[in-house]
Amino acid sequence: MNFSYPFLLDGATGSNLIAAGMNPGERTADFILSHPDVMADLQRRYIEAGSCVIHAPTFGVTPTKFGSEYADTLRRLVSLTRETAEKYGNGNVLIASDMSPCGLFAEPMGHATFDDIYNDFAAQIKIFVEEGVDILSFMTMYSLYESRIALLACKELSDKPIFASVTVDKNGRTMTGSDIRTCVSLLGALGASAAGLNCSTGPYDTAANLRSAFSAANVPLYCKPNAGTDVENYLSPEAFAEAMKLLISEGACVVGGCCGTSPDHISALSKILPTCTVKQIDRNANNGKIAVCTEKSWREFDGNISLSPVYDVETFLEECFDFDPDEYDAAHIELTCIDDAKELLSSCYMFDIPLAVTCDNFAVAEKMAREYCGNLIFTDRCELEPEQGTYLSSAYASLFI
Repeated sequence: MNFSYPFLLDGATGSNLIAAGMNPGERTADFILSHPDVMADLQRRYIEAGSCVIHAPTFGVTPTKFGSEYADTLRRLVSLTRETAEKYGNGNVLIASDMSPCGLFAEPMGHATFDDIYNDFAAQIKIFVEEGVDILSFMTMYSLYESRIALLACKELSDKPIFASVTVDKNGRTMTGSDIRTCVSLLGALGASAAGLNCSTGPYDTAANLRSAFSAANVPLYCKPNAGTDVENYLSPEAFAEAMKLLISEGACVVGGCCGTSPDHISALSKILPTCTVKQIDRNANNGKIAVCTEKSWREFDGNISLSPVYDVETFLEECFDFDPDEYDAAHIELTCIDDAKELLSSCYMFDIPLAVTCDNFAVAEKMAREYCGNLIFTDRCELEPEQGTYLSSAYASLFI
């Protein structure tokens, strides 16, 4: 699917439904299914305002949160959105899912495993695919680890475009500590069609974070900010559109609004888009270095491993927490068995230095590449088959040096 940029999304759902009578704290899906005309009218207004995409109002409808109700609820919400798009969109409006954090917390903060979280997203994605959504979109994610799992599920279960968005504070970090450059770089490398941020803060406060994200971007930047940080003084539609011009000049090209925005905000944004020029990503500006991510940060790496490998995982973890990120390029470990991989994966979220692995066992290598939150570096000492290396690179954005 080809997109022309700037590409205009819709605006908020929840804040508009509250204004239409939904009680704070009421489950959005329940209100919509009891008042389908209210949701259809809101989506109609977004279409008339110029939105190229309307999101099915499925945010928060996950197996973990809705139990056995989730499947029927998702189908009904997508069906309602499709009817509105077909009635008012003249065949020119796309439908996107709106996936949220699934409600599970990964170990060690919670008890969910990688597979638990993956299966929750997979269950949703299968329904979205069956119901014919055009774009798989997840947003307001506060964990890069969970975002990465959601993206893997999207691309392994479908070939549809994927929009991936996290929410960050004014300092550009998610609730779990990942910076926006890391999120955009990793999600883009893994296969997102567009990656960026939503909700978070107002457009003016978002500018610095977007500038940082653009410096590491490898796919179009997604940006769907709130109408401001003060609920009582949200930006007017005209002020919001003017502020969004700044964000587009900083690199945003898939744009819309989140909390506090209305069809009037999207209409005002639509009117200024023809005057905006999209900033182009220069993917050759890395001076021969490669981008590598840990769960928390992004850095440029010159491909040289400055440490001899450590063979014992327990010793490695003890030493790794003392490594100076400014002194060493990567922490280097040799892995031979699945148990060692599991032990390492349980702790590597805690350190902030790129991880280099020497491994000759493909099952161990894939376990690490699939579940490690970052770009895993495989050294030239690995004795994997060429096709195995190609697979790990394409499937998990692993780096081979």
